Amino acid sequence: MKFSIFNNEIVNSNEIFLSKTNRGFSYGDGFFETIKFFKGSVFNFQNHFKRIIFSSSLLDLKFDLTILELENLITKIININNLLNGSVKIIIYRESEGKYLPHTNKSSFYISCTKGISDVFVLNTKPLKIDLYKDNYKSDSTLSNIKSLNSLLYVLASIYSKKNNIDDVLILNSQKRIIESTNSNLFLFLDDIIYTPPLSDGCVDGTMRRLILDILQRKYTVYIESITESQLLSSSEIFLTNSFSAVKWVGSFKNSENKNKSVCYYLIDSLNNLI
Repeated sequence: MKFSIFNNEIVNSNEIFLSKTNRGFSYGDGFFETIKFFKGSVFNFQNHFKRIIFSSSLLDLKFDLTILELENLITKIININNLLNGSVKIIIYRESEGKYLPHTNKSSFYISCTKGISDVFVLNTKPLKIDLYKDNYKSDSTLSNIKSLNSLLYVLASIYSKKNNIDDVLILNSQKRIIESTNSNLFLFLDDIIYTPPLSDGCVDGTMRRLILDILQRKYTVYIESITESQLLSSSEIFLTNSFSAVKWVGSFKNSENKNKSVCYYLIDSLNNLI
């Protein structure tokens, strides 16, 4: 039997009841977090909690748990499920009747966990092949910085990627600037400088992005600025980052190949030293 937590209560994961008034389901009125844990301890939790507080404030959601209370709940459900390594998903949504206009800003939350295999981050051995997705564009507003429950753009881009036999695609904003992939932040290494798009371009404010920027700035010059297609084609290394996989090495963008992965190795080693 697998267990989850719904509003501080331990529940059977197979017996979750979805109300017809659930605003997360009906309107995408909420957000989520995915957090890795190793040996029973959550990783990079400070950055995750900061984004939870920011997202709650941006959506005008009342979320009352402290960082210690939330961490204790996560640890509790990990232990109840007898897990050591894996990931936790937290869904936070507005708990209210009403249509587009809610009656209250009270929130509910659901915490589930999934078993993982490795007790460290591991770099992919098979290089990723990526390209651009231009069928739809993402807004560059502040709402784009959070992990919203409305993920239609990422879903359609992922379907496009599979249909075209590509591992992932890069999303463009409404100004036609390249900002991220379907599930990761984007970095490139060019002329001894690391580049990554700014939040103002509309990429997700990734928790792993925050941590990796801190690590990179110890060794490299880092520019947070808009990225062009020509930079990607000329780069010596491209990598994607998210909380689940940490760092993913990109071997080719369009017809340009990148065999170098020295920055990726540096990041994986640095991250594993934090576990």
